[in-house]
Amino acid sequence: MPKVPWHVFRSDHPRAHLVAASIESAELVGSPDLKTAKAVLERLVKTLAPTGDYATSIVRETGQPEVHLAFANELDARKLAESVQAAMTDRYHGWTSQHAFALDAAAVDAMGSGLPSLRRRGPKAGGH
Repeated sequence: MPKVPWHVFRSDHPRAHLVAASIESAELVGSPDLKTAKAVLERLVKTLAPTGDYATSIVRETGQPEVHLAFANELDARKLAESVQAAMTDRYHGWTSQHAFALDAAAVDAMGSGLPSLRRRGPKAGGH
């Protein structure tokens, strides 16, 4: 199913399921690598082929940057939580179920190297 914008997802799915990644590495905080962590997690979600809508966001409200991945379908959230060994939590308000895990630069690199590359849209290299 499609990835949708965060604000649209939150409005359309008030009983959604959250998987939150706390960014622990200092070199990820406030750097372009934070976006890389989000992109790698999005690639992972695509490989898991979610059946419902989902959304992702970088959240800084907790004082430590986090990547939040929200799912309309609980099974989709559980599949991601299991693949990253996220633990159940009750830290976040407004979610039907929630899991959390820590992510650092080494984990992002390892995760990214094991995932297929995303296909780029647009003209092929060398094309006219």
